Amino acid sequence: MATLRCVISRVWCTALVLSLATLTACADNDTSSSSGGSSGGTSSVGQGASGENSEKPAEDLCGDTAEKVKQSVTRPEVKKVSVTTGCSSVLVKTALADDKSATAQEICEAAAKVAYSADTDSIRIIGTSGKELAVGISGAKCLAAP
Repeated sequence: MATLRCVISRVWCTALVLSLATLTACADNDTSSSSGGSSGGTSSVGQGASGENSEKPAEDLCGDTAEKVKQSVTRPEVKKVSVTTGCSSVLVKTALADDKSATAQEICEAAAKVAYSADTDSIRIIGTSGKELAVGISGAKCLAAP
């Protein structure tokens, strides 16, 4: 039994460390599937064919990942789905209390079915208090917070 707890703890710690490393590697640029436009830090400015500056919304830079997750996860607890950290992470903000990590894990598993791509390799499920309730990494099952 102690060996099982140790293995689970190592898996959770590894997932958490990888998630935190991904999140701290870049600024937390927030690309929401429900946003009406681009905001500072979430757009790319380039030179247009006519020589003018053209601005590209962050939604265009990260594809439709947030929208796919939003459509796949149809639970009422889900409040906002965003793609953050340079398109590498899906952030799902919920109305879940801190003790609902099992529900958060279910939401993570549903999101994992459509979220992972060449750019997106992690999922974070956040409760109302801001606590991370579940985390997922490409190629592994989602883990609920203890």
